[in-house]
Amino acid sequence: AWTRRWVESKHKPDYGRFVLTAGKFYGDAEKDKGIQTSQDARFYALSSRFEPFSNRDKTLVVQFTVKHEQNIDCGGGYVKLFPASLNQEDMHGDSEYNIMFGGCPCWP
Repeated sequence: AWTRRWVESKHKPDYGRFVLTAGKFYGDAEKDKGIQTSQDARFYALSSRFEPFSNRDKTLVVQFTVKHEQNIDCGGGYVKLFPASLNQEDMHGDSEYNIMFGGCPCWP
C-alpha cells in the first residue's frame, strides 16, 4: 500500500488528505492509480524517503507529473528534496530543503 512508503505530515491539523485513485480521466482504472489531493483550497505535505545515492559526474533527473482535474483559479504543485535529517511527520513550508521545483499554473 502507498501509505507504507509515504508519510503525511502532522505539523498542521488542517492539511488536506491524500487518496489513491485513477481520478476522473484514465485509461485503466487500476494501472493508472496515483496519489491525489482530496480537498480543495488546502495545503498538503507528503514525503517519502529513498536510498542514499551519488550522481557524481552524472546528470540528475527528477521528474513528476501533475494531472489537474478541477477548474481552479490558482494552485501549485511542488517537489522538494529534503536532507535525510527531515522529520517527516513535522514537515512544513519552512522545513530545510536542498532542491525545489514545480509551480503554479496561474504564474505568468
